[in-house]
Amino acid sequence: MLKELVDVIWIVLPAYVANGAPVVAAKLLSKLGLRRHPIDFGKNFLDGKRIFGDSKSWEGLVAGIMGGVLTGFIQSSLTNDLIAKGILTGFVLGLGAMIGDLVGAFIKRRLGLRPGEPLPLVDQLLFLIVALYLGIVFKLIVMTYEMWFYALVLTFLLHILTNYIAYLLKLKNVPW
Repeated sequence: MLKELVDVIWIVLPAYVANGAPVVAAKLLSKLGLRRHPIDFGKNFLDGKRIFGDSKSWEGLVAGIMGGVLTGFIQSSLTNDLIAKGILTGFVLGLGAMIGDLVGAFIKRRLGLRPGEPLPLVDQLLFLIVALYLGIVFKLIVMTYEMWFYALVLTFLLHILTNYIAYLLKLKNVPW
């Protein structure tokens, strides 16, 4: 069980880094006095509500994907795997994490939730589900059902913990 848990953490690490990178990038841009550019260009969907909201920016998207790429590169360097495969895996998992996060934001806007308002399970797991799904589709990772279970439970718990830590560090305005 411990080996599979370690394997799961290693596999999902690019998605984890990708998911957290936009929060750090937003804080850094704010400290530098630079503004972020919303992915939805401030536009509304058919229901009259914002597509994603101001909290989903191009800068965050790029930071997330690059965080995944950098993590994949470092992992492949540490394990003597093909660097290109590590970079590609990091890219796909990072992109998947960002797509999952955007889908979650889209759902939250449709439900009338503002950015930062919680939507349990969607907030904690959708980024990971999409990232791992893409990794599997592109045959970059292999996951057993047991590994999926570990990944989901671990991610749910870590997401709560890391968001609270980010809140204490004043990286986030809310602890969820």
